[in-house]
Amino acid sequence: MPKVTLCLVFPHVVLGGGETAMMEVAEGLREAVDLDVCALDQMETEGVATIRGELAERFGRAAFLRERWELRPRLRAADVVLWYGVSNAVPKALSAYVRRPGSIRVVHTDRAVDGPGFARRWRRVIDALVCVSPAVARRIPGACFIPNTCSLARLVGPQREFFPAEPARKTLGWAGRLVPLKNVSWLIDHVEEIGCNLLLQALDTPLLTVADLMRRAGERVRFLPPGRDLGTLLRSVDALAVVSRHEGFPVVVVEAGRLGVPVISTRVGALPELFADEILFVDGVDGAEGVPDAPSLRRALAAAGPAWGERLRAKVGALCDRDAVVARYLDLIDRVHRERRRDAA
Repeated sequence: MPKVTLCLVFPHVVLGGGETAMMEVAEGLREAVDLDVCALDQMETEGVATIRGELAERFGRAAFLRERWELRPRLRAADVVLWYGVSNAVPKALSAYVRRPGSIRVVHTDRAVDGPGFARRWRRVIDALVCVSPAVARRIPGACFIPNTCSLARLVGPQREFFPAEPARKTLGWAGRLVPLKNVSWLIDHVEEIGCNLLLQALDTPLLTVADLMRRAGERVRFLPPGRDLGTLLRSVDALAVVSRHEGFPVVVVEAGRLGVPVISTRVGALPELFADEILFVDGVDGAEGVPDAPSLRRALAAAGPAWGERLRAKVGALCDRDAVVARYLDLIDRVHRERRRDAA
């Protein structure tokens, strides 16, 4: 029996957690399906880390599409389309076919715009819906939960000493996109109150530039250059901070867990439900939505030790194993393909 032809569509080329997770899923799927990878490359990306190079390296036939109409022949040739994001390009293209391919949509965030409303609007062209957060899956009728996974190839960087003057002072790490909801400025402004050193690695510089952050940072803050590899950052810190106002299922937590690095986090997205006993959660400031409490974070950092990292490593290994995640996607792809063939008969 021939392999199912799967078209995986990236809605843009900006690097983020969702892109990291989907590239790793695609890597696992490629042995079992005839894989076609494409990305909508329609936006200006100056100063922003992108997935162009990695897609080309991993999937040599990856296509970068400037026009939405370029999607049509790729979708027409597919048995199943796997896609995510809130761009209307994919569902519009699917809705144009009388006999369309199977359609699986993935939701990576907990934002309202990405949830039930979008699913209702395009329900006629969505055969299955995956959410990386179980809470979001419960809000969308018929959705299933499949967790994020990560690539070990992003974690090979060696440990380095960035703050040799005070070896007793703990170092807190942060990695992600420089957008306001991540509260990076808050971390920098409260580094003395937390009583730590701070090591940062940004993926991009669109809304908060590194130069602006460096001007407000003191000697206890260091910046690593943007890059795919988080190994050096994670091996060089005592704990990783996630202090966002909201998240879905941040891949950086999976990456920290794979290396046994403790995580300190606000109660966002899937984290309180999936890692209730494996992450040190911090309180928020009363009356200030999404703002962490500095004394609470200071206490969490003091408590963060190897035992917390090992606990997280074990949970991530059980929940986010790549082979297990890929197997669940394969089961879903097979089911959607069979149902579409049955309906077309």
